[in-house]
Amino acid sequence: MAIGLDQAREQALANQSALDHFSSFSGHRQCLTELALSAALASEGTLCVLGAGNCFDLDLAALARRYRAVHLVDIDAEALERAFTHQDPVTQERLVLHGSVDLSGFLDRIDRWSRFQVTPKELMEHGEATARQLRERLAGPFDVVLSACMLSQMQLSVLNVLSDRHRLFEAVRWTLNLTHFRTLAALTRSGGVGLFATDVSSSALHPLAALASDTDWLKLLGDLAQARQIFDFADPKAIAALLRDDPVLRAAFPGFDVSRAWLWSNGPEAKFLVYASELRRL
Repeated sequence: MAIGLDQAREQALANQSALDHFSSFSGHRQCLTELALSAALASEGTLCVLGAGNCFDLDLAALARRYRAVHLVDIDAEALERAFTHQDPVTQERLVLHGSVDLSGFLDRIDRWSRFQVTPKELMEHGEATARQLRERLAGPFDVVLSACMLSQMQLSVLNVLSDRHRLFEAVRWTLNLTHFRTLAALTRSGGVGLFATDVSSSALHPLAALASDTDWLKLLGDLAQARQIFDFADPKAIAALLRDDPVLRAAFPGFDVSRAWLWSNGPEAKFLVYASELRRL
């Protein structure tokens, strides 16, 4: 568990380092909030946000006016508490905090897996077992579930622990994607909406900061994917194939289409290209 705890601390430090950059999240916050608001099925529905963290990318007051309950889930309990204290009392009444939740299900075993102490059966069953445990712990399902740019954070933890030279790296990376979408399916009620948003490229891969504000971000996504200037785990085609090939996901979601894309300024220098997909739960 020591390595897993290190990764949890790394995420907490990352959240703390972003505390001075609330204003830079403005455009990203507007896009992600609009995504969650547009998916609301009724004024008395419930929303669950996976990877809420500091909540800098969400207008919690606006969400609380639309949903009767907004469940915020993250590994960093202190970040959720900080976000909660900055809300007005009316908004606070509709917020439900779920701190210290490992949405990957990896943190208590990644150390063991890095030493090859894992069986094919454990890897194959990890996604379904984790999704089931999270549904029970979070008291799901919910009307709308938002994966808020957290897949990249979990994938970074895998890279940090295993490195891309580890013989299990690709298998674990694939298992993590499967686990996350199985969780999204398990937490979204029948007839509800799963929202998947992820950063897919960065200014380290492409000069995003030099692009005009009226850039066609969806077209740019296609161009960068073709040029392989994206995070391969977030490639829309690879995720669409995962949902198509896995029988549980194929039965849960009818397909995977990118509905919108935008630029995320994370602080004064870091820029990320983000895309989102709306998944109707069958």
